[in-house]
Amino acid sequence: APQALHGVEIVDGVSDFPHLLYFSYVTLTTLGYGDVTPAIPLTRTLAYLEAITGTFYLAIVVASLLICI
Repeated sequence: APQALHGVEIVDGVSDFPHLLYFSYVTLTTLGYGDVTPAIPLTRTLAYLEAITGTFYLAIVVASLLICI
């Protein structure tokens, strides 16, 4: 949906894909700069789930590295 995220512009029906990747990376790593934000409940829920996934992924990577030491 064109109004799913604040900070991402739709030009000629095409979304600004690099901004979408940026939002996904910032959410996955739980940085949360706030320049691109979810605007509707569905995208808020997806961003929330992606942030949880990123947190668990980081925990698994760190645990794997500690086991190897």
